[in-house]
Amino acid sequence: MSKLAADLLDAIVIHDQPAQLPLVRQFLLPPPRRPDQRGNNFGAMILDDGSVGLTYLALDNALNDLQNNPVLDTLSGASVIDITTWYERESGWQRALGLAAINAVSQHYLRGSNQLVPMTDTLPILLPADESEGGDEHLSQDHFGMVGYFGRLIDPMIAMGARITVIELNEQLVRKDGNLTVTLDNRQLADCNKVIITGTTLLNHTLDNILQQCTGATQVLMLGPTASCLPQPLFDRGVTMVGGFHVTDADAFTQRWLSGESWRQCGFRYLITRTAPALN
Repeated sequence: MSKLAADLLDAIVIHDQPAQLPLVRQFLLPPPRRPDQRGNNFGAMILDDGSVGLTYLALDNALNDLQNNPVLDTLSGASVIDITTWYERESGWQRALGLAAINAVSQHYLRGSNQLVPMTDTLPILLPADESEGGDEHLSQDHFGMVGYFGRLIDPMIAMGARITVIELNEQLVRKDGNLTVTLDNRQLADCNKVIITGTTLLNHTLDNILQQCTGATQVLMLGPTASCLPQPLFDRGVTMVGGFHVTDADAFTQRWLSGESWRQCGFRYLITRTAPALN
């Protein structure tokens, strides 16, 4: 088991007795995509109390391996704590289910706390007040690192004069275009003063290695629905902010999910900073 897996599992078992946690209600795979719809690459574990844990299924063949997998028939009524331990297993689909369970338990704890501050946009939280208020006319001196391609942030950052280095796994995407560099070499993160990391790094266990390269970063943001876990193990590793997704209406979420509609209307993106009070 990786140290990260051990720490994420430890974080969720110290708060409560497993017998007091809600059981699993169901696990949702993405519905078949219609031509007029965006693809859904996530899975969702829903607990009996309405807590929802999201996970990413487009890595390591997880979605294909879960299609028609008989294990899905065993999840309803199962102990969510038992499923969290699958996060330490070898198969991609097992890790995906394990992380969904970890996130579901985390959301169960977080929903009763005051830590879930809604995050309306990503870019302003990575810029000083004078930069974010200056808009496109302000030439930022920031060098942003991205692990994962956050496409909607690229153009605004470039317009502000920032440099961007994106770390990719696909060699065909490597390129240099003005202030934008796409590279396979994660050692280039050492030159970045601010880094955004996709939550999917929790699934392929690359996060610890990536963070070791962020030696010059003053801000490290982990972002995405898959990063909806208790944040302390991430803070302990040098992450300064964690942005996840909290579902507020599990029934409406399920209905929209199964119909292929946008499920993000049934919750909100949130931000937890390293300076926030720890969850008791």
